[in-house]
Amino acid sequence: MAISTGSFVTGIYKFGSGGGGAGGGVRAQNGFADYNDVATSTTPIVLAANTWTTITNDGAGAFTNLGYLPTGATRLMDTSTGQFDFSELKLGDNCFIRNDFSVTPQTNNALLKLRYQLGAGANSYTLETILGRLDSGSGIPYRFSLVPQMIYMGDLNTKDNPITLQLNLSTSGIVVNAGSAIGVTVK
Repeated sequence: MAISTGSFVTGIYKFGSGGGGAGGGVRAQNGFADYNDVATSTTPIVLAANTWTTITNDGAGAFTNLGYLPTGATRLMDTSTGQFDFSELKLGDNCFIRNDFSVTPQTNNALLKLRYQLGAGANSYTLETILGRLDSGSGIPYRFSLVPQMIYMGDLNTKDNPITLQLNLSTSGIVVNAGSAIGVTVK
């Protein structure tokens, strides 16, 4: 339990002076969405060596699940572009993104990196990580599916602009995107 200037938070309810009438609670509900891609299963995305490549997601997969979105949100991804769309969230909300994709390198021991492009214009920035060396052989798919990354809504530049998922492989290859599950913890 966190105590702060006349209010406290417990579970998914916020009680206190922030409204809700007659001492009642204002419901702030966490949620998630799972966007599964179909297009790359039949037409994989080509990864040119040492080139940041945007990973698309059409949201048309059979296991897409939008039934548990957080309060006030109607979507967390623009499926026409495959970009994450957190514009309906509030400042202070956290997003945990678990991407699920398979990369097939053309050369053994290829280095794979992932980044998010955030913000817009002169205020754009990236969050980047190295996923590792793909050293079990070439021409075989390497699946990445269980490690979530956190992006918090700390400013309007992050919250109100599309966020793009990109991969960089040190050799040529292909990627099949199964999708992205996005969990949201509301402030």
